[in-house]
Amino acid sequence: MKIYSSFRIERTILVGFLAVILAGAAALWLGNAPRGRVSFLDCLFTATSAVCVTGLATVDTGADFSRASQVVILVLIQLGGLGVMTATTALLYAFRRRIGIRQRMLFSGGLGLDSPSGAVRLAKKVVCITALIEALGAVPLFLAFRGSSPDPEALFLAVFHSVSAFCNAGFSPFSDSLQRFSGTVTIPLTVMTLILLGGAGFLVLDDMWNSVFRRKGRLSAHSRLVVVVSAVLVAAGALALCVSDWNGALAGHSWGWKLWNALFHSVSPRTAGFNTIPMDRLTSLGVFFTILLMIVGASPGSTGGGIKTTSFALLLLSTVREIRGRDELVVGNRSIARENVSLAFTLAVLYTLTLLAGITVLAVLETLPFRALAFEVASALGTVGLSLGITASLSSAGKIMVILLMFWGRVGILTFMYGVAARETPSRVSYAETHIPVG
Repeated sequence: MKIYSSFRIERTILVGFLAVILAGAAALWLGNAPRGRVSFLDCLFTATSAVCVTGLATVDTGADFSRASQVVILVLIQLGGLGVMTATTALLYAFRRRIGIRQRMLFSGGLGLDSPSGAVRLAKKVVCITALIEALGAVPLFLAFRGSSPDPEALFLAVFHSVSAFCNAGFSPFSDSLQRFSGTVTIPLTVMTLILLGGAGFLVLDDMWNSVFRRKGRLSAHSRLVVVVSAVLVAAGALALCVSDWNGALAGHSWGWKLWNALFHSVSPRTAGFNTIPMDRLTSLGVFFTILLMIVGASPGSTGGGIKTTSFALLLLSTVREIRGRDELVVGNRSIARENVSLAFTLAVLYTLTLLAGITVLAVLETLPFRALAFEVASALGTVGLSLGITASLSSAGKIMVILLMFWGRVGILTFMYGVAARETPSRVSYAETHIPVG
């Protein structure tokens, strides 16, 4: 059953994200104004990057922001990862306030659901799953960080990186991200696990929990598709980076650590933004492979961006279906509706046009190398956070452009899809069909 309303869910979600970004920017600016080291534009950039769980930064998070401001960034990341409407629904429930149909529709819309049925129950699950995974992730990180930092500092670093990794934000108080840990196992492994869990999507995590621990049957077709596509992308990405950068960005490591860091890099570009290898040493082929991973991104209802794994899979499967001349698109013994495939194509076209427009505009505004600008746009639009080292060198106009791309990547395409998916009153006029040659 679908519920329709006269108010625009997507508009409310957009305003909610915008309000949190502006409030976060003000808090960062006021908290650092006495030090005079961070301009309001850089605070706005940082707040947008945190709420949109991107990770791009024009200033050093650890050096230029106070600890209080770092806590603000952490809160913004958590709100952005959960989603503003999820957090609002959870707060209303925590304070025993009545959650009306409007709030239920906003929450369900935030996760891409068709109906508000069970919205409150799912909101509770989302918050509990997030808290549990982030807490579990912080434990090994704390044990690893305490070897080089006092316990209070190690605890903060563990919590910060756990939240940032699960929310696919990519923020780190370390100026070199995680490069200093490229020859270790615990921290990269924990971060990779958190990235994959956060990028899978809350619906998939809930489905996996019910299937494994409550034994409520096999995974849904959506969950199986997400798991398979994610595994293929991780393996293919690692292989691609080994081919492109074995003697490039991976140089300086033994073959075992090269494979390890290639695996990490195949996970991180799918909207996380952490790096254990120097990004400015990537070969042109490595840059190209990374951009492809950033475009695909994470999965629906997750903390990540991109066109999403399911859209990518439907595009490929639909292409195969057309080549083979089949009428139906079948996934997991389930027929996929043509409207579902049409939405995937619509999103892919819109995303590609936005990507090309963003590259064009940023290339007009900046005189930096083109491949670095293209990489920056793909990273901002996919809410990834990786950069070839040009973010701090952008002009004010360039920073504003990247802010818009991050906001659009996290909110704009999402709200557009709600608008496209909304059913309108069917037209009573039927037109004669015609054939237009293609190819």
